[in-house]
Amino acid sequence: MVASSRLRGPVSEPTLASAVVDRLRGDILDGVLPPGEKLRLEHLAPRYGVGRTPLREACCRLASEGLVTIVDQRGFRVAPISRADLLDLTRTRQQLEPLALRAAIAHGDIAWEGEVTAALHRLQRRAPVSGSGTLDDTWELEHARFHATLLGACGSPWLLKFHATLFDQTERYRRLAQAHGKARRSVEDEHAALVKATLERNAERACALLTEHIARTTELVLAGHPGLRASGATPALALPTKGRSLRAKD
Repeated sequence: MVASSRLRGPVSEPTLASAVVDRLRGDILDGVLPPGEKLRLEHLAPRYGVGRTPLREACCRLASEGLVTIVDQRGFRVAPISRADLLDLTRTRQQLEPLALRAAIAHGDIAWEGEVTAALHRLQRRAPVSGSGTLDDTWELEHARFHATLLGACGSPWLLKFHATLFDQTERYRRLAQAHGKARRSVEDEHAALVKATLERNAERACALLTEHIARTTELVLAGHPGLRASGATPALALPTKGRSLRAKD
């Protein structure tokens, strides 16, 4: 599951199903199709250059990922967002991803170390936001690949599948918040420190950094998106693990 390809026009028949799913998913993650919007197949068909049947199948697939909701067994809407949902996603990721990372550190070989290093290098060659102020699609793609590669040696297809679904859900929130202004953050340093601890096979530190990295993203989303802020207060997220706060240091 990767960032939006932003493709337009008809697609070839052999890749029709997967292309429609990827393009629809990308537009939902990027906020082109905003939370709660009704997905009218008759309007989407010319946009994606396909018929209603593959669009209906794509909506059903994305409903299984939690990005689309089925209305009265007939219609479709983009899934809504909420503060409670984001906090639930965050806590779930903080439990699941360190489990996968710990296994990857235990079982990953030299080839995996090279893949992690290369993924970080590709990510560092891009900036999250382009010169025009829009999200950079290539960075989004490499960001997703980086996190997937980091966990890739865990040996559990189910863990990786759950990670991909939860990652996409969190990414939607992050991108929606990005539209309200760029947050102050050295995400490059966070990624580099995470890789350093991982390649040193320091599982405790790597997992703590990953947990903080996830928490930091959520804190900034809650602070940046006006629809997710706590009423009457500036949000502060401190999600404890093993008795201590893993809130990232500014």
